[in-house]
Amino acid sequence: MVRLAVRCWIGCIVALGLWGCNLPQPSAVLLNDFGENEIANATGFTLQRKNGIVRIAVKGDSTNSLATYYLVRDTAVAVPADGKKVLVPIKRMVTTSTTHYEPIILLNELPSLVGTCNPERTYNPIICSALAKKQIKGLGDSFTINREQLLELAPDAVLASRYAAADPLIDALEQAGFLILFNQEWQESTLLGRAEWLKFIAAFYDKLPMADSIYASIAANFHQLQSSVADLPEKPKVMSGCGFHGTWYVPGGRSYMADLYLSAGASYAYSSDTHTGSLPLNLETLLSDFSDADYWFGAQENTINEVLAVEPRVAAIKAVKNRLVYNYNRRSGKNGSTDFWEGAVSHPDWLLADVIAVLHPDMLPNHQFVYLQQVTH
Repeated sequence: MVRLAVRCWIGCIVALGLWGCNLPQPSAVLLNDFGENEIANATGFTLQRKNGIVRIAVKGDSTNSLATYYLVRDTAVAVPADGKKVLVPIKRMVTTSTTHYEPIILLNELPSLVGTCNPERTYNPIICSALAKKQIKGLGDSFTINREQLLELAPDAVLASRYAAADPLIDALEQAGFLILFNQEWQESTLLGRAEWLKFIAAFYDKLPMADSIYASIAANFHQLQSSVADLPEKPKVMSGCGFHGTWYVPGGRSYMADLYLSAGASYAYSSDTHTGSLPLNLETLLSDFSDADYWFGAQENTINEVLAVEPRVAAIKAVKNRLVYNYNRRSGKNGSTDFWEGAVSHPDWLLADVIAVLHPDMLPNHQFVYLQQVTH
């Protein structure tokens, strides 16, 4: 009877505590019941909030979650056991991809960047300068990151991507105690979806309101541009992509590049295709499907002569005949880097405006190009 009475007394105290008495209690109660997903266009992660806690779940394959994070401002806060507790804001960050730079810059968090992979591929002049001054440490290739230097930097987190279910390097870094933030923006099939990963990064800096405002402006600009050409009767035919060792790679119909051209009021031969990545074509198929293309976007060369030197038979394509061939190299560095593969991920509205200005010049007569440039004669 004494034990029963004690248990009942303890049960009453717990019940009173849960119903709001002044005894200190964990703020996380029934946290599995989070609010609605706040992400509008990205499909690779969800973001929910409750009781001051941010829950982020990064999707893996169709059946599994890649990672779940619970972001808190106080380590004493209790969170569910199905994810990692992360104290925010992050103070020291390491990135493994150049696509991570622009979100960090937009959030005014460049001083937090202490290390990066593949520094030789960097375009951004500010980061190049910081690398030269050793303010940011180069850590080698992202697939063979220098672990000793990473340990010396002691980052709070490492922004990385998982490209396969089995990733020995990522597994080793996690086993060594590094917090890996899985940024999978490269898997998104729309431009706005890729750009929305700004919110993923912002959450770990405790800057979600700032990211919401920045992204809302980007999305509004994108939709305004998209709407301006949606009802135009003329839909120029476009070809996109380039050749490599005899195989030509063009965007699948559900890829973010196809999304770009269709949003710009173009006609794309593979718009009904369901692939989200690139489609490998032989030259015969390319010429058959794109011989009447009015414009060619994504060439790698800088002159028509260089284009024809790589493959003379593309001279049969209408866009080549009319010298309407474009690359994305307007912002390029001497090291071969280009901002198209770096900052453009975070500025889909600028990229869309470039393409619209080529396809429908009357719509943007005073446009200043950011990424696109015409291949010279």
